[in-house]
Amino acid sequence: MNVTFRQLTAFIEVASSRSFSQAAQALHVTQPALTAMIQKLEAQLGVVLFTRTRRGAELTTTGRELLPELQRILANLEVVIEDVRGAASPRGGTVTLACIPSLSNTWIPSLIARVEQAYPRIKVILKDAMTENRSIHEMLRTGDIDYGVGSPSVEQDGLEFDLLAHDELVAVVPQDHPLARRTLVRWSELAESPLIGMSYQSHVRMLVDEAFAANGISKRPKREVSLITTAIGMVRAGLGVSVLPTTAIEVCNVAGLKVLRLHAPRVRRPLGFLHLPTRSLSPAARLLLRFVKDAGPIPLGKQPE
Repeated sequence: MNVTFRQLTAFIEVASSRSFSQAAQALHVTQPALTAMIQKLEAQLGVVLFTRTRRGAELTTTGRELLPELQRILANLEVVIEDVRGAASPRGGTVTLACIPSLSNTWIPSLIARVEQAYPRIKVILKDAMTENRSIHEMLRTGDIDYGVGSPSVEQDGLEFDLLAHDELVAVVPQDHPLARRTLVRWSELAESPLIGMSYQSHVRMLVDEAFAANGISKRPKREVSLITTAIGMVRAGLGVSVLPTTAIEVCNVAGLKVLRLHAPRVRRPLGFLHLPTRSLSPAARLLLRFVKDAGPIPLGKQPE
């Protein structure tokens, strides 16, 4: 089978216009030439794609089933071609990101340096997200950024998420806490202490609530905070314990605290790129995401011993 790009384009154009004559004009070919292309495509696939009626060209049942799949294939092919042209073009472009704090001063600066070294005419702009994910989602929906870097959350509706890595959640307790002598604790054991929790819109908070619920525990934080550094400060002051991602441990001062693995269940936070699928991304923006995926897993924070 030797189906061509031109045949797929012809099929989609006829399906969209429901007219061989209109499709021929749009494609700048004669109607007999277009008819021959469609007939050859049907012969290669072994199916009938259109029936001619007084109203024009109507898709058969098989044609209707094939249309969305072929549209997807053609769209992906066009993106690849545009990306290649964009990468080779001297025009370059600008890509704007917003990132959660736990990645904005570790992995993201390194990523920006590598992207701009590989593609000198692409400029990456980083906007800090002061609260985890909420402002990222707002900036995506208002079109202020191309990508958000972080986790999905309760406000993710309408956004697409490209998973790049997982980040384990760990317990952070004062050194004089009864659990501090341990290296591995259960959620049920942690529930006996006052909890310093992240705000309700945080994806970390959602994962923590789900983990306690899996143990049949309804655990409400004694205090809620928006910043991980605030949670760590409260734990250091002896106000309670907290559950935080390992990426936060690497960038925060946890001296005088104990970091413990959690199990039953072990919980990992997904990390990746968020974007608005209804927004058309530039070749530079698509190239950046492909560069990130090709680079491999995100290097995360140190795991607890």
